[in-house]
Amino acid sequence: MTKVKAAIAYKNLAFEHQEYVGISELRKLNPHTGKVPIVLFGDEVVFDSSLILRKLDIEKPSPPLISKDAAVSAKQYLLEDWSDESLYWYVQALRWNNRNEPRTLEENRQFVPAPLRFFAKPILRRLVGQQPLGQGLGRLPYEILVAELELRLDNLAELLKEHPFFYSDQPSIADFAIYGISATGFSGATPEFAEAFSNRAELVSWRSRMDDLT
Repeated sequence: MTKVKAAIAYKNLAFEHQEYVGISELRKLNPHTGKVPIVLFGDEVVFDSSLILRKLDIEKPSPPLISKDAAVSAKQYLLEDWSDESLYWYVQALRWNNRNEPRTLEENRQFVPAPLRFFAKPILRRLVGQQPLGQGLGRLPYEILVAELELRLDNLAELLKEHPFFYSDQPSIADFAIYGISATGFSGATPEFAEAFSNRAELVSWRSRMDDLT
């Protein structure tokens, strides 16, 4: 959700945020994937963070979330997709690793309906905790997972050596995607991510610039 909220703030759009949506309401609003985030543009329901950012650019084209340069925009689209489909899973695998699972469970307990919170642990483990195992990264030994994450962060730091944002002097969908994942990594459940990220000056400076904009 941070990805969407940050992009909305960057475009200086007014919005109302509802943190929790009941399961039945969620299925009604988004029968396609049954997941958040969901944004209502009047009567139009838009789901999936990437689709929402595309819609934001239609609703308010300036400042744009994608470069007008076709070569640059292609890279931004690819990096956004990589963030959502790869970096996301590194963070999730760390969150549900045995070392971090207790913190992750406590952090997510609030999202389980009150009558079911006694069963929060098995519910969350079944609905969310098993996903990194199915994706594959959750099966990596802890030390290898952390080492691979650090390599990916090195890659991101390298990309920021030429521009203040990814491939550009202005933030794009790629920046907001990675910013959203980093917010999850800094939430407290994954100290390994926070430490690795903070050890890379380019990423620290970039995140500070994103904070200032959003």
